[in-house]
Amino acid sequence: MEAQKLATLKADVMKLRQHLRAGDLYQSLPQRLGYLIDQIPVTPATTVTIPDDGEILDLIKQLHAGLEAGTLTEITDAQLQQLLQHLGSTDPAVRDRGCYYLLNEALQQQLLTNEQLGTIFDVVSQDAQLFAHIDQSENDAVYQRSFSILILSVLLYADHAGMTFMTPARLELVVQQFTTYLLLERDTRGFVTDHGWAHAYTHIGNLLDELADESQLARADKLMMLACLIERYQRLTTPLIFGEAERLSTYLALITTKDELYSDYLLRAFKKWHQQLVMQPAPATATAWTRVFNRNRLLEAMALHDDFPTAIVDYLDDELEFLG
Repeated sequence: MEAQKLATLKADVMKLRQHLRAGDLYQSLPQRLGYLIDQIPVTPATTVTIPDDGEILDLIKQLHAGLEAGTLTEITDAQLQQLLQHLGSTDPAVRDRGCYYLLNEALQQQLLTNEQLGTIFDVVSQDAQLFAHIDQSENDAVYQRSFSILILSVLLYADHAGMTFMTPARLELVVQQFTTYLLLERDTRGFVTDHGWAHAYTHIGNLLDELADESQLARADKLMMLACLIERYQRLTTPLIFGEAERLSTYLALITTKDELYSDYLLRAFKKWHQQLVMQPAPATATAWTRVFNRNRLLEAMALHDDFPTAIVDYLDDELEFLG
C-alpha cells in the first residue's frame, strides 16, 4: 500500500482511538469506521515479490529432523532470519509446515531467547509484512500478511504463558498496526489450490482472542478492534466459507463475556446491520447475496455457542427464527 495513504489511515485510526478513550464517540463509532473503510479504493494489482525457496528447504528439513529426534536445542539468529524471510512463500510446505510450524514449535519448546522473540516481533509487526499489496485485488501477498498476523497471535500467547517479552511499546504497536489491518484486509480466501491456506480471517480471530485476554489493554482499544471487525465484515464482497465464521464467533463469545460494554456494542451493531438489510432492495447481485450469507453464517456459528450473554442469545434466537 502506498506509504502516504497508509500513514494517513494510521493517523485517522489513532485519532479515533484517542476519542474513544476519552468517551467521545461511542455512538458514532460505526459510522466513523465505515467512512474510513469506504474511502479505501481497490487499486490496480502490482507484482508481488515471492522469496526464492530453494535456499530454505534444506534448513527446514534439518530443523524438522532435529525436532523429531529431540536433538534441537536452539535456532540461531541466522536461521531465524531465514525462516522469517520465507513466511510469505506460496509453497505451503515452506510457509505453513515449514516456517510457521518450526517457529511455533521452537516457542512451545522454549528454544528461543527473549531477544529472538523480540526479533520475530519486530519483523512481523512492520508495515512491509502486514500491509503489502493489501489495497489491491486478491494477490499472493496475502500469505505473508496472514501468517504475520498468526505469528503475532502466537507471540502474545507465549507472553501470556509466562515468556514475558511484551513491553508497553510493543503492545501499543500491535494494537495500532492490527486495528489498521482490520480496516484494510479484504482477502477472504481459505484454502487455495497449490498454495494451501491463506486464512486471513481465521488468523484475525486468533489474534483478536489473545488481545481480548490482554490484561494491560484498555477497554477502549478492545472495543475499537471489535468495532473494526464488524464494520469490515459487513463490507466483505467475497465469501467466508472455510470455517472463519466459526473462528470469529469464538472470539465474539470471549469478548462479550469480558464486559457488558462489548456485549452492548455488539447488540447495537447487529441490530443496525439488520435494519440496513431490511431497508435495502432485495439482493440482486452476487456481492449482495454474498454479504447476506456471510452474515447468516456468522449468526448461525454464534448460535452454536452456549457462552454468550443472555441478551445476545435472545437476539440470536429471534434473528434465526426470522431467517428460518
